[in-house]
Amino acid sequence: MYLLGRGKSRSFMGKMGLAALLSLSMVPMSLAQADEAAIQTENQGDMPTPTTKAPAMSSNDIRVVLFADLGTQYKAIQSTVTLTGANGYQIGVKDGAGFDAWLNVSSNQSVKFSVDRFMVKVQETSDTKEVAGIVNRLQSMKEAPQVIEVNRKGIKSYQIVLGDYASNAEAAKVRDRMTSDSTLAAYYKNGKPVVTGNLHYSAGSYGSEQQAAAVQQSALDAGLDAMLALQKDRNGALRFDVWVGQASDAAELSALKSDAAQKIPGVALQPVDTSRVSLIVRDDATTTYASGQDAIPHYYVSGDADQKIWMNSSDAGIQVTERSKRTYRGSLEVSAYNNRLALVNELPLEQYLYSVVAMEVSPSWPQETLKAQAVAARSYALFQGMKFKIGQVVDTTLSQAYYGMEKEHPNTNAAVDATAGIVMKVNGKIIEPVYSSNSGGKTADAAEIWGNPTSYLVSVDSPDEAAENGLPYWYRVMLNDGTTGYVREDMVQDTGTKTQAGLPIFKINTADTNIRPIPLIQSDVKPEAVVSVGTQVVVLERTIQSNTMHWVRGTYTSDELLKSMTGKVTSAVNGPITSLEVSSRGSSDRVTEVKVNGQVLAVKNPDTLRSALNGLPSTRFDIEETGRYTILGADGVNRTVASSNGTVQAITNAGKAALQANSNLFMGADQRARVVTGSIGYRFIGTGNGHGVGMSQWGAKGLADQGYDYQKILQYYYKDINLVKD
Repeated sequence: MYLLGRGKSRSFMGKMGLAALLSLSMVPMSLAQADEAAIQTENQGDMPTPTTKAPAMSSNDIRVVLFADLGTQYKAIQSTVTLTGANGYQIGVKDGAGFDAWLNVSSNQSVKFSVDRFMVKVQETSDTKEVAGIVNRLQSMKEAPQVIEVNRKGIKSYQIVLGDYASNAEAAKVRDRMTSDSTLAAYYKNGKPVVTGNLHYSAGSYGSEQQAAAVQQSALDAGLDAMLALQKDRNGALRFDVWVGQASDAAELSALKSDAAQKIPGVALQPVDTSRVSLIVRDDATTTYASGQDAIPHYYVSGDADQKIWMNSSDAGIQVTERSKRTYRGSLEVSAYNNRLALVNELPLEQYLYSVVAMEVSPSWPQETLKAQAVAARSYALFQGMKFKIGQVVDTTLSQAYYGMEKEHPNTNAAVDATAGIVMKVNGKIIEPVYSSNSGGKTADAAEIWGNPTSYLVSVDSPDEAAENGLPYWYRVMLNDGTTGYVREDMVQDTGTKTQAGLPIFKINTADTNIRPIPLIQSDVKPEAVVSVGTQVVVLERTIQSNTMHWVRGTYTSDELLKSMTGKVTSAVNGPITSLEVSSRGSSDRVTEVKVNGQVLAVKNPDTLRSALNGLPSTRFDIEETGRYTILGADGVNRTVASSNGTVQAITNAGKAALQANSNLFMGADQRARVVTGSIGYRFIGTGNGHGVGMSQWGAKGLADQGYDYQKILQYYYKDINLVKD
């Protein structure tokens, strides 16, 4: 195996040639095995109809999709991934015999990977100032340019490229956009942007890197695009191919052959064999062109759609720069899916659970809670099969939160180990035990949230109050100008006086106090007001700091809610929103239907209401409308009054409205103080966090605090289950 090292050598294999490469041991490596296998989805998505799915691989391993374009199911697009191993890693392929290692990457060496698909070459230039100008402009356009270094006649030249793209047509649209940009046009001295593709001709296969590099250099000097490609021949020997051109269609490929025949006469060109995986080798100068430092290796995986390249790690794992620099156990697989780069982490299930359990619940919680979470996560995972086409799960909360090795903790690792192999079954089949953060005191029935009843997912009371232990209280207050918001209780003090309606009057005791939109410090949200010491405020209510048990959201305007509803409702809402009301609730008091302007808000299922209403934590909520109120007149008739100026009206015994001077405050029938504003808005006051079906994580902690073991916790939330070591 070759030990990857760049140095000053032009050779992509550094100072080691193919002879040195072949002299090293090529012993296949097998993946580390664990005792269990499984995976789950996080419970924020739709609940599928329970079915039994057979995993497409060993039950000891799990495939986690990090980047891929899976259409509407999952889309995390990344054109390039940068991989680094603290103890290095191996690059190779997998077959029936195990892992066939091609290259060794040295410790802390960064290597980039892409797939050989459609790209846009914006420009090629030897002027690094021009490179910087183009790169800066592309980045300002929210593009992610790569800078590929080539050497032509002894002069470094730089190709600025974009992509990959799934099709020629998609790349062509990007090309046209780059061509028409007036700022970029000033740099197009050597030609306009062009689409490049993954059609190449081979200029020969060589047993010597030096031979291949000489042929490649002659093609580069002649003005052609030429690259080295590492490939195994039919006898299993590693060889160097020289590939010429990057044609995007058959016509370009034909023209390429004619052009190459004139520019490099005597070199026989043959079609590239795409039935075998190849590694195209380029020098990536994206981060080095300005400094003059050596470029880093950039490998493009080439071949038919089912061709894959694997990276096998040591116990130290492999870091993925583009995934927040997280480090992953096991192997990483790079391939093309839907003609875009796909990155999959394959590792033993139990090691996957180390990270999941530590992400899903606090490692400081009781061990029995951690064990319950481990069994739930394992069971959910095993239920999934290949739900995500190229993997069982994804690494986001669309499945289970999975952030790699750094998030592991000894306490949660111990819980995984203590329950190794244990899953939940009903009638001999593994169940899909969805769970959420906090049920708000009562879990939901599956039918209430997703419309499909499931025997083991029924509503139960849940001790979720532990989520609020130690949290401060806040006051909702009103300023003299009618502004309302929240202030933490330690920032005000009682004046001992009250309004005519009996509401307490407090004063601010802290300089530059923020009046917050909700009872929570949000550094990225502008306060409603900033007030000075001594400012008097009217206290409307006292509430605990927003958390996973109790929360407040809003006030949201009609425009904000209409924007949030876009793409989440099945029929258009005729705005503006003039009324918004809960029209139906389920057995756990969760909202199952909302009316907008008197019409039912059409959503896929009740749980979709959360995202449609600007990302509410749960569907267990009430709606409070400002700018409109209903009053019982002296004549005994209920009337709904809209206010455009933020003042309250009364109804006389004659049925006429009368303005109440300087008043926008009234007491509701529930004895809560309400404020009328000059414009209509909507506040949401609710409990719980998540869909609420199945196990409540905070409730599981509450049960453990009461002395429940993990078996009893799981049997409490999931009815009629059997705990089995599978």
